[in-house]
Amino acid sequence: MITVASITFLPNMDTYISEWYAGQNFAYSQALFVSQFQQTGDKYRSLLQFDLSSIPKTSTIEKAELLLTLYRNEVSSYPISVSVHRLLNKWSDPTVTWNTHPPFSPFRDGDLSIDPSMPLGLQSIDISNLVSGWYDGSIPNNGLLLAGSEDKNNLIAFRSTNYLYSNDWPKLAIKFVDGILEIQDEEEIIIPVSPDTPIVESKPIALGPRKKATFMILNNSDSSHVKVKIQLSFNNDPDAFFFDAGPWHCLEPQGYPGEAIAISTSEAAEYARVLFWGEGNETLIVYPRTKEL
Repeated sequence: MITVASITFLPNMDTYISEWYAGQNFAYSQALFVSQFQQTGDKYRSLLQFDLSSIPKTSTIEKAELLLTLYRNEVSSYPISVSVHRLLNKWSDPTVTWNTHPPFSPFRDGDLSIDPSMPLGLQSIDISNLVSGWYDGSIPNNGLLLAGSEDKNNLIAFRSTNYLYSNDWPKLAIKFVDGILEIQDEEEIIIPVSPDTPIVESKPIALGPRKKATFMILNNSDSSHVKVKIQLSFNNDPDAFFFDAGPWHCLEPQGYPGEAIAISTSEAAEYARVLFWGEGNETLIVYPRTKEL
């Protein structure tokens, strides 16, 4: 059984930096400031980092939201964007300043649009891809930087973990499932035309003691005579004996409901594949996925 779980993290570090006070540290401030305040050269940015080590090792991140409590909104006219950027080097909460803060990616990992009428209170930013990268190690977890409009006076302030009431502290809310999803190579299948046998199979996918496979199949043809079924084997040689695992499933022609289906393994075996049958010359696309539970 797949279990969906949720967990909420408080930052282990959160602070802001000021261009105007470029050598000063603000680790004990109750605020996280973003954007330009009064004039050119008076920019503010905020930095946060979260420790994800308590998430089970064999999990898949489904969604991650950065939760911030907005308590000051000085956006003057048009909406501005508060953007999330991954930090590229390590930093230290008690010592970081504008002069010493680490570089950050110019690409945005999330956005929050704020206009003059936005009410104060809880706001959320979807940063699922960034957190997934932190979790699986593909993105070093150096934390994130919040930046706003830096060419006009549009100061924004969120509560930090130094604020008196913990309900208003920044948080990272993560939803995850207890299994690691792996994306296998997409495969195009063309069913041969008679006099050849109008049947063909996909590449075998490796299973394991705690791994199941799902094949998402799209009928890219006008044919209404396409059928598919899962087969299992103890060998990945295409000429090895494969055992049927379940019935044939019919696909509708392209453009009709039922043109795409997903079939999954449930039996124990070393390898799985899909067997295709048609009248000939049909094209199908296979999107295999495996999940370790």
